[in-house]
Amino acid sequence: MRRGTFAALMLLALAASVPAQPAASQDEPLLRQAVASFFRDARVLRLDAVPDLYEGGYARVSVYAARATLSGGFRVDEAWVRLVGASFNPQALRRGQFQLDGVRDTALHMRVTFDSLELYFSQLTPGQRVRLWSERGLVYGRGVVPLWGAQLPVDLRGVFAVDGGPELYFRVERLRVNGLPVPDAVVRELERRFNPVLTQKDWPVRFKLRAVVVNAEDVVVSSHPGAACRICADLAPAGPAP
Repeated sequence: MRRGTFAALMLLALAASVPAQPAASQDEPLLRQAVASFFRDARVLRLDAVPDLYEGGYARVSVYAARATLSGGFRVDEAWVRLVGASFNPQALRRGQFQLDGVRDTALHMRVTFDSLELYFSQLTPGQRVRLWSERGLVYGRGVVPLWGAQLPVDLRGVFAVDGGPELYFRVERLRVNGLPVPDAVVRELERRFNPVLTQKDWPVRFKLRAVVVNAEDVVVSSHPGAACRICADLAPAGPAP
C-alpha cells in the first residue's frame, strides 16, 4: 500500500472516531419554546445554550427575560437564569415543554418593581388595593384590603425575606387597620395566611433564594449572597427593560 493511501485511511479512521458535535441549531427553537412556556408573555426573551453530547443535554443554558409572567401569576420585570449540566426530557422538549430530568446547578436573579408587586398582590387577594413603596430598605403599604368580612383601610411596614430555600416571605413589622394597631399575635396569624408570597412549587425548576434587596423602585431577589448578579454577564440586556 502506498504511503499516501495509508495516511488517507488513517485520517478517515480518526475522523470516524471523533464524536459528532451536537446540532444546537436544530434543538434551539424547541428549547426556546420550552423556556417561553416558563417565562410566559415575555416582552424580551434571549437565550444562549451550550449543548452537550446527548439528546436534551446542555452544558449550560442562560436566559434573560423582561416583563414576563411566571407560574402563579408572579410578574418579573427582569430575570436572569443559568442552568448548568441540564438534562431536558427529550420527549417533552420535542413538544416544546420545559421538563428537566436533572440539573447540576441553578441560579436566578430577578428584579420586580413595586408596580408589579402591587398587581400580583391584588390578584392573590381580590378586592385588595394597596400602594407599596420603600424607605431605607423597609417596605411600606397603604390602602384597602378585605379583612374580617369588610373592606378596611390598612397601613403597614415590613421586610421581604428569604432563607436559602425556594420561597420569598414578607414579614410584617407594623400593621394598623382602620387606624388601630393590630396585636402581634393577630399579625403572625395573618402572615401565616399569605406567606410565602412567592413559592416555586409549580415551577419546572427550583432555585435557592439567598438574598433580597429592597431599592427605591424595585425588589431584587437572587440566588447569590448579597444579590450580586454573577450570571448577568451571560446575557446582558441590550438596553433598559421595555
